[in-house]
Amino acid sequence: MGLNTTLHFIACRDCGELHPIPDTGAALLEDVDDGANDGDPYKEFLIGHQTHHVASFQRSGSECCADRPLWDPMATLTFEVTDGDRSYVVTATRRSIEDERVYRFAPGVLDAMGNAEVQVDPRDVRRGLARPPALRPMKIDRFLSAVQEVVSQIDPNELVTTFDDANDPAVSVAGMPDGTYNELLARCNDIFDPSDLPRVVTFLSDNRDADGLLALRVRRHTTTLRG
Repeated sequence: MGLNTTLHFIACRDCGELHPIPDTGAALLEDVDDGANDGDPYKEFLIGHQTHHVASFQRSGSECCADRPLWDPMATLTFEVTDGDRSYVVTATRRSIEDERVYRFAPGVLDAMGNAEVQVDPRDVRRGLARPPALRPMKIDRFLSAVQEVVSQIDPNELVTTFDDANDPAVSVAGMPDGTYNELLARCNDIFDPSDLPRVVTFLSDNRDADGLLALRVRRHTTTLRG
């Protein structure tokens, strides 16, 4: 089951472990007997903790952190859940690709956007502006400096991201806001010669969206605040 579709969990407070509930029709603790697990990890969890203090948890927020790309089955996942009264941070790990993930939880919250920064990939910009007829490298350097300065002033909390980077789980991608775009247009007048301006303006217009070379990369430096 994909983590993004897993919203509900059964938790054992005695062991500090929890397990995703596969679907809304999944068996409850009182409905499972010792011989009915059939190798089902969820039922095995219920049986293993049937004499413990269990509770229902659910996902809190959409933030999910990983130490590898999310498509990697060995990625360690970190996200937040709640029992309705308190928040907990869950860490999901597995020893090998054949093993199921083990979910452990502890009181706390995730703080991601408070430690976020907005970036533009300079390699993409250079590649786009270096196409014939190439602009002078000095002009490109000045333009990149202007891009980095203007982008650094963006509040990441105000950006609406479009998608996450499949290869970097800490990065989400957004288009360039109108204010940033207009500021860059104004600075281009001081950087480029009149003969180069039409090309640069076209480059800005064509690449300001989330799938363009000037896409904004919102990098989250997530920290766990223990409660």
